Amino acid sequence: MSTQTNPSVAYFCMEYGLDQSFKAYAGGLGILAGDYMKGAKDHNYPIVGLGIKWKQGYTDQRIDPMGKPYDTYHNYDYDFMEDTGVSVTVEIRGLEVECKVWKLEAFGNAPLYLLDTDIPGNNDTWVTGQLYGWFGEERIAQEIVLGIGGVRALRKLGIAVDVYHFNEGHALFAGFELLREKWKKKR
Repeated sequence: MSTQTNPSVAYFCMEYGLDQSFKAYAGGLGILAGDYMKGAKDHNYPIVGLGIKWKQGYTDQRIDPMGKPYDTYHNYDYDFMEDTGVSVTVEIRGLEVECKVWKLEAFGNAPLYLLDTDIPGNNDTWVTGQLYGWFGEERIAQEIVLGIGGVRALRKLGIAVDVYHFNEGHALFAGFELLREKWKKKR
């Protein structure tokens, strides 16, 4: 399970720019999040990150012979992630979707847990396909995985958190999940 059981902060973000070989960022937000995670490790700050393991990440732009840019996508397989053996489920379009939890510490970063729906038996493997890709419904599904799945992953990994940091609105569903937990306790 987790090597860090009582961090103060859980940092939720859709993208992390940790290294060029890890295609999980589109630009500034991802670079900022990656810097937070590396700085936290450098200074031994008690933080864990939550994000998504993207199958194709963000686009790689190329230039055609006429000088016109175009987007390309590739399926990536990363051997530098640790299988936590943990999975959680979220509901998307009325169906239970399993999210496998991976751990990443390969780039001098604080522990980063990434959720992945591209696993055998899932009907909704497309959810973690492309960072900021495809259509509106996909974005909502990705935010459900990040937010609700992220909170559930922390619980299942036994990681207690004092503060939740949602980087932009992408992790809004984490707030809904925390409210649901509080409401459920009161019943």
